[in-house]
Amino acid sequence: MHIKKKKTAFKAVFVYLLMTCGLWMFLNSYANSYNKLTDEKIIPAGVYMNTDSIHVSVIKHSANLDTSMFSSESKLYYVLYMLSPDELRGAVMAFSILQ
Repeated sequence: MHIKKKKTAFKAVFVYLLMTCGLWMFLNSYANSYNKLTDEKIIPAGVYMNTDSIHVSVIKHSANLDTSMFSSESKLYYVLYMLSPDELRGAVMAFSILQ
């Protein structure tokens, strides 16, 4: 019975890795294949951060996210800080010290 649970967990992890790698290979092959008329290559995914916004682009679709609501003066910032787990707070603090 215990071995069956391990096999099920292994299969779930294997399928997850297969899907993730397959999606990544598809994005890279789509980005590296270019039109015969131009030599312009497509960037598969990108994230560009400004002081007040984040620009996320995947293939030809893009979205802008406003980060002003996460400023330290915002009430939402305080609520998110209080609801976040200790491990996340520690990782954020360590990351902010390293930058």
